[in-house]
Amino acid sequence: MDTSAHTELRTREPRTIEEMALQRLALRKFAPNTGDLLGAQLPCGAWSNRPVTAIPNAYTTGLALIALANNPWAPEVRSAVERGFSWLERTRGREGHWLWQWKFRLFDRQVRFDPNKFGWPWMENTVSWVAPTAIALLAYKAWNRPSERVPSALAMLEDRACAAGGWNAGNGHAFGVDLDPHPDFSAMALCALEAHDAGEFFLVERTARFLGRRLEECGSAYSLAWGVLALQRSSGRRLGTLVESLRRISGRNAATLNTAALALTALALESPAFDLGTRA
Repeated sequence: MDTSAHTELRTREPRTIEEMALQRLALRKFAPNTGDLLGAQLPCGAWSNRPVTAIPNAYTTGLALIALANNPWAPEVRSAVERGFSWLERTRGREGHWLWQWKFRLFDRQVRFDPNKFGWPWMENTVSWVAPTAIALLAYKAWNRPSERVPSALAMLEDRACAAGGWNAGNGHAFGVDLDPHPDFSAMALCALEAHDAGEFFLVERTARFLGRRLEECGSAYSLAWGVLALQRSSGRRLGTLVESLRRISGRNAATLNTAALALTALALESPAFDLGTRA
């Protein structure tokens, strides 16, 4: 369905790889093009958040791979995809190293998580975080790509969920305090678990309930769009209300939304909402 979000997106010049990848996904049926994404790939195989920084980033690498899975093939796409996944295979949260596992088990007890369960960091040589892990998992699913990394990353998401359901940015518990879930990270993680048919039933249910409640009065198109993308498999749980809220906000404010929020809105307002774990 062509919406005001699609119309506005056609006029945008993306400034980040996140914006570029999401724009390419949202416009895949109207103006397919992956040349700029392919040109922005770094020599190591990853993508950075901003082309000028050239710092490899797991979150944007995952988004770029998802976008490439849903646009027409070009001869150079296969090579770019192989190099992208090769970088993801080599890159892991620092807690995946035996020395850091020893540190977290014996000395650093301020955070509560199992260091044997790790995913992807935002950048190399840092620990795993929810958003890059979730997006990388969706990229593996979009390409139906098997990997020994996937089970550990799924287990990491389950291990680091908040006690009440949902996810914070990294851990569910730190410095003796149960952390509150964040709607954006919760939606990303739920998308990843559902795409892989993973996740303990009650965790998925608690997260879906949290998102439904938290987003009911939300005015952020970015958060609402992620919520719709995550809840589309959840039997209509408040989904219609969220879709209408998103349609109303985007129709009124399309010109002022940033490009990433606008593209996510367009994907969420497709009928059915776009599934980030699929491939065209």
